[in-house]
Amino acid sequence: MANEAQARGSEKLLSQLAKKGAAATLEEVKAAVSLPATSDYKLLRWLIRGIPPVYFELETAFQVKPQQLAEFVNHFAAQSGIRDLNILINGIPKPDIAQVNVVLAHGGEV
Repeated sequence: MANEAQARGSEKLLSQLAKKGAAATLEEVKAAVSLPATSDYKLLRWLIRGIPPVYFELETAFQVKPQQLAEFVNHFAAQSGIRDLNILINGIPKPDIAQVNVVLAHGGEV
């Protein structure tokens, strides 16, 4: 029951974010993807696509430490709107980071 309420709340935040489009702030994007305020994941960029309220998706790119990767992936894998998750780890020239691209979709056919 709590997960269902959280999913509805997350979907509502994503819907509000889609309406703001390019005017969305970093904090609003982090809240929409349900990241804890204390997380030290670095949000590199985001892109909102679609036609709200029928269908839209939020594409994000994060930079995380490799030792945080499991926690980060588990967080997003638990979300019902997850559509895509790509991980580039130990990239050159910065082997101490992982870049994770996440796409969350809501509405329509997912």
